[in-house]
Amino acid sequence: MKIKFILLILLFCSCKNYTFEGNVHDYDTDKPLKNVEIIINNNITRTDSLGFFSLKINSNSANIILKKQGYATKKLYRKSNTKEETHNENLKNPAIYLYKRESDFYNKMR
Repeated sequence: MKIKFILLILLFCSCKNYTFEGNVHDYDTDKPLKNVEIIINNNITRTDSLGFFSLKINSNSANIILKKQGYATKKLYRKSNTKEETHNENLKNPAIYLYKRESDFYNKMR
């Protein structure tokens, strides 16, 4: 019984949460986009009124899907924001740009 308890404690201690965060902007206007659905390894959040999102998961890498009505769905693969990577403020909350479906750029990419 004691061994099971110790193994259980070690298991919980080994689980580390990693933070994924960023800012979502409109490509054409560079304005922040609110209420963008962010799916990170099957965990869901939304951007706030400033286009910011933050989500903690227990993996240091993630498949990220961004969805907003009227915009092209975007899929990314990222590693978590760690202290080593965020010593430069510009890298701390990287901007992610979404293209409107009627955007000239979006239509050229198709």
